[in-house]
Amino acid sequence: MLVASAATIFGAAYPVVIPSTVDVAFDVTVADASVSDYTLTIMTWAAGVGLPVVLGYQTWTYWVFRKRLTADPVHEEPADRVVPA
Repeated sequence: MLVASAATIFGAAYPVVIPSTVDVAFDVTVADASVSDYTLTIMTWAAGVGLPVVLGYQTWTYWVFRKRLTADPVHEEPADRVVPA
């Protein structure tokens, strides 16, 4: 039911992606919202380089911090009680 309602609403407003409240001439249509082939090529190359870098960094941080921390408190001697050697 929800999918049918959304499909009806978007189907009725199809060529318009974002309607303008000022004037119909300022509506953003599907053709206006699309980008050029050059932009898609640049973004594909950027994602192709950036995605492995991000995944590698996430893998590295997971590996570095893989050991669990314990809830046990750390017991250290106060500085005034430390006996110099």
